[in-house]
Amino acid sequence: MADSIKILILDDEKDTNDLFQQEFRHQIEKGIYSFSFSMSSDEASSMLKGENFDIFITDINIAGFDGINFISRLEDAYPLMKIIVTSAYGDMNTLRAVMRSGAHDFVIKPIDFQDLTFTIENTVNTVLALKRAAVTAKKLSAISDELSLSAQLQKSILPGNSLRQGNVDIWADSIPAAEVGGDFYDFFWLSETKVGIVMADVSGKNVTAAMFAIVAKTLIKSFAKIYHSPAECFRKVNETLCGENVTTMFVTAMYGIFDTETHELTYTNAGHLPIAVVHPSKEPSFLECDSGMALGIMEDMEFKDNKYVLSPGEIIMMYTDGVTEAANTSGEEFDFSRLIGVLKQHPITAPKLLVNELVVAIKRFVNGAPQSDDITTLCLKYKPRIVQNVT
Repeated sequence: MADSIKILILDDEKDTNDLFQQEFRHQIEKGIYSFSFSMSSDEASSMLKGENFDIFITDINIAGFDGINFISRLEDAYPLMKIIVTSAYGDMNTLRAVMRSGAHDFVIKPIDFQDLTFTIENTVNTVLALKRAAVTAKKLSAISDELSLSAQLQKSILPGNSLRQGNVDIWADSIPAAEVGGDFYDFFWLSETKVGIVMADVSGKNVTAAMFAIVAKTLIKSFAKIYHSPAECFRKVNETLCGENVTTMFVTAMYGIFDTETHELTYTNAGHLPIAVVHPSKEPSFLECDSGMALGIMEDMEFKDNKYVLSPGEIIMMYTDGVTEAANTSGEEFDFSRLIGVLKQHPITAPKLLVNELVVAIKRFVNGAPQSDDITTLCLKYKPRIVQNVT
């Protein structure tokens, strides 16, 4: 046993100290038990305030001592300390009242030390279980606080849900799981005619992941304003992350630039899921894309720019694996085929409505199974302005 079990005894008989020291001398010598003695409730109260005791053994029949109320107050003040009461056999009614007030166990006087030894051992097991539970509760509380902080950090880096300007309509959303993930999205204007869109997923589910997401998001946006090529932007982001990465974390990401004048999307991929396209007049599809390695794993990685010209009314959707890997109670995943099925049912709609329909479909599919990862999506719709001829 790493630490002695500290036991305080309250008894007005002067030989009690000697009896306990004699009966438990082996446990005391081995450091298993540590005994302290008091002869009045006032003395016991003072000692309890100055030291943390594991067990309190008290005689409830000390003259002028209100044992029931005293024990009740101790139970409230020292919830981890267990109380053993000693009482003469004829005071069973008082003993029952004391037990109802919070005492853990009792021993009848004259004390049978064999019975007392057994009672103390059982009480020690309870005390140790409570201590372990308290340590576990403290750890769980720390984990809960960390997850709460992670969720706040994760939410703080998102730019909002929508961007509408000219012929561009964007809607993005992230539904956090019970555990905090590392998903993030971003959208920002690079010029009057070019808007950048980002979808990313950091490995890990803790404060470190949330902090890594903040760093990655900041780097992508910063380098995006310097390098006009998404592939070159990711090359610099990867170089920086690898040089500074002491956490061995990484981030899969997709970054695209949509030109509102040419209607062309230039995009690059770092180990992320393919972009889906919703066509107004044909089946949904996935954009072809050479996938590079996730950011932050290996230096000197090259990425490739890919291009796609959006037709009027088309929607592109970026998403994380919380969509395709959402699982029901049987372990079956939502997968890509169901994603395409949802997109097929809504070829002409607004980005916000499409995201909502997808979330509804996922929730219907999982049918109450716990969400294991964030469900994050970003939709961009190309809506050309109708120019009327004035004659």
